[in-house]
Amino acid sequence: MTMNSNDTIDIVKSPEGCFKQNVIDGYGLSKVEADVLWDYVLKFVKEHYQDSRFDNQIIFYAVSADEPAGKPVKDCKLIPVRLTLYSHSDKKIKQRFGVYNLREHLSVRVARETYSQGALLSQTDLADILIIDKSTIKRIVRKLKRSGASITTRGEIKDIGPGASHKARIIELLLKRYQPTEVSIKIGHSLSSITRYFENFIFYNQSTETISGNASP
Repeated sequence: MTMNSNDTIDIVKSPEGCFKQNVIDGYGLSKVEADVLWDYVLKFVKEHYQDSRFDNQIIFYAVSADEPAGKPVKDCKLIPVRLTLYSHSDKKIKQRFGVYNLREHLSVRVARETYSQGALLSQTDLADILIIDKSTIKRIVRKLKRSGASITTRGEIKDIGPGASHKARIIELLLKRYQPTEVSIKIGHSLSSITRYFENFIFYNQSTETISGNASP
């Protein structure tokens, strides 16, 4: 199908047409290169600006949950995530339980939101996002661990740093006959991860028993 001159004029008058014509004339790009650049810019804008967040949210670039422990953050893939800094219930929590408990609530929320979008925050990230000292985040993490809960940070999920493995804690709760859904809420892990950990635990124990049985005289 051949475009007539009127069609060409209409395209140039559109935002897409103006953009492409400008980069062709101003930067010497070919039409194909202009098409590719337009598609990239359009995708980027849609992901990061258009309808990507509500007024009470921010966009934060967090390390992908697929990145292994020990890999420098500068070499990790970063994912833009939408984080809720304010909801209507936050004011009630502050009034009823105080500022410290509100910070705890916010820490858990933004960490879980990040994890649900395929990324993980560090304790430093949490401190930066909530504009509080990292020492406060550390106290919150310790308090939650004492109560049997946790925050889904990169250190927790990837077992970075001191402390008991989150996997061990999950198995411990399941062996105490907590339901997987209860453990998911308490620990902050996805239900599929919890199920996988327990299945691996059962498989390992069965394999060990089989080997021990075969080794017996």
